[in-house]
Amino acid sequence: MAKRIFITGMWHETNTFAHGRTGLDDFQAYQYGEGDEMFALFADTNTEVGGAMTAAMELDLNLIPGLFAGAVPSGLVTAEAFQALVARTLELLEGAGEIDGVLVHLHGACVAEGTTETDARFLAAIRSKLPPGTPMVATFDLHANLSEGLIAQADALVGYDTYPHNDMGARGAEAAQILHRMLWSTRRPAKILRKLPFAPPPQVQGTGSEPAAGIMAKMLDMETWGGIWSASIAWGFPYADVAHLGVGVLVQGDDHGHATRIADDLAMTIWRQRGDFDAGLVKVEDAVRSAMAAPEGPIILVDVADNAGGGAPGDGTTILAELIDQSARKAVIVLCDGAAVRAAKALGVGAVFSGNVGGKSDDLHGPPMPLVGEIIFQEAVRYQRRGDYMTGQWIDLGEVAVIQADGVSVMLTEAKAMPFDADHLAAAGIAAEMQQIIVVKSAIAWQAHFQTFAKGEIYVDTPGVCASNLKRFEYTKLDRAIYPIDDDGIWPAK
Repeated sequence: MAKRIFITGMWHETNTFAHGRTGLDDFQAYQYGEGDEMFALFADTNTEVGGAMTAAMELDLNLIPGLFAGAVPSGLVTAEAFQALVARTLELLEGAGEIDGVLVHLHGACVAEGTTETDARFLAAIRSKLPPGTPMVATFDLHANLSEGLIAQADALVGYDTYPHNDMGARGAEAAQILHRMLWSTRRPAKILRKLPFAPPPQVQGTGSEPAAGIMAKMLDMETWGGIWSASIAWGFPYADVAHLGVGVLVQGDDHGHATRIADDLAMTIWRQRGDFDAGLVKVEDAVRSAMAAPEGPIILVDVADNAGGGAPGDGTTILAELIDQSARKAVIVLCDGAAVRAAKALGVGAVFSGNVGGKSDDLHGPPMPLVGEIIFQEAVRYQRRGDYMTGQWIDLGEVAVIQADGVSVMLTEAKAMPFDADHLAAAGIAAEMQQIIVVKSAIAWQAHFQTFAKGEIYVDTPGVCASNLKRFEYTKLDRAIYPIDDDGIWPAK
């Protein structure tokens, strides 16, 4: 008889420096499904749940859906939202009947009000309702801030191996395979976590280039060594002020000593190369000038500090102001500004828009920018991702307007657009390949798609809650020196 597996998840990358709070409505607006709705949400998608669903059919596992709740990266999750998600998850678990195992899909950098180790608390709540010995396997994002508390709650954990994250489906399948292995034996792997006093900004965490590429290749080779169940490196999310901030190396295997030696080797490799992860940024005016002077485009201007996928508001105006000042041509920038969109909608396509855009969520990403131009597009936009990052996911940007201000196209959206691909631009009638300059509010995730046709990229030194210069932030929860927030740290601990 097929084993009955409860599958559920809660996903949020929390920027504790961002203004505002993340409520239950934010989860429901982005990714929320219960029961069969959860399966419909993720069927045939390159996500952890999608990968687990595919693997379950091959492994003859009967998945019993709980809920999956995911919100766009943003500020602290409200205590009410977290408590509601936990309570509903437990209700669904209790109503699922007899369960043989559990799959949980997390981020690993979620922070709720009053609960800094939020992901660990979510697992602990589920564990409290399970009969002793029930195996539970969890997945986590490459940007997770792993902790001993989180590791202790699951029998095994599987992290993404890529950034941009194009292996989410594969990791969901791996988690299902590990759970299947546990269901047919009493064996559980030894779990060895090594935490480093090191928090590289996302800009330098890309696994397709050095130094991360070589380190990940070494890890993947070690993962094939005898007796190793799984190995993961969580490069961390530095925009979370938590005590467990930083890179985590997790190795799981049959033999405690063997797994320990591999974890220590990987951790020391990363520590010795920490200086190679320092971010290189270009001043705004120099970046725009260089992009305009390039013989062909598109040139990608990367606005890391206003990373829409890292908790920033996506409405920073610093680069837009410079594009206007330098009379840029064939330039595109996307801003999340619902008020401006609604003003454009009231005017209609063909009318002249005149008003302030962006800079309205806080005072950290540039002031509101006066903009005058023709409204060349205005309608609601909903589309399905076609790239290899979260393939198949439906995205709802709400109402959208495109303002043509001389040579600059400003795309205004009601909901944040995370530029994992150029589908959002195409949905608004903008041909990405035909531009000279494209501004992406991202760190690395844009690369999976845009690098296939871009002619160059420039990382821009802009202000904001996702700035690559971590010395800009005031951390209050750290109990040790962490590089590069501090000039150095100490590892191994004495």
